[in-house]
Amino acid sequence: MKSHALALALMLLPASAALAQNAPSARPPLLDNEQIRVREIRLAPGARQPSQVRPNTFLYALTDGALVFTPPGRTAYELTFKAGEALWLPSQETATANEGDKEIRALVVEVKARSAGAAKERATAKKGSKKQSRKDAKKGTNASSRKEAKKDIRKETKKGSRTDFKKDSKRGSGSKG
Repeated sequence: MKSHALALALMLLPASAALAQNAPSARPPLLDNEQIRVREIRLAPGARQPSQVRPNTFLYALTDGALVFTPPGRTAYELTFKAGEALWLPSQETATANEGDKEIRALVVEVKARSAGAAKERATAKKGSKKQSRKDAKKGTNASSRKEAKKDIRKETKKGSRTDFKKDSKRGSGSKG
């Protein structure tokens, strides 16, 4: 009985190793909150991910490589990158594969979709902050300095600095005294 179990285990071992090699490593996210999910991905040569909807994604390549994306019902395309390169991948449904001969490592930041309520709150907050900044600008030192400067100009005009000029211009041009 033990020999049968051992034989079965030895037969299944290569198959499970091949499956593990094709699957991307399932590491816990480095950061996961309401807005983003940050993960490090590792795709072994020949690894394939099934078709799934992916959110808007920022990808930072840790190694050189190429990924093949296959959207359902469309032609597959390859995305080639170098280590240190940053890429933006728009939201889409695709299957992904590493058809190269080297492991691909990348830092992936997935931007999560916002709820309609969160978008409304953000828009309302933006409007409120614009109104407040306008009020602050009116009350700020620059605005009050301008007002004070205008008041000073009016006072000087009333005192006669400009009226003196008008009187001088009526007297005649060029003769003093």
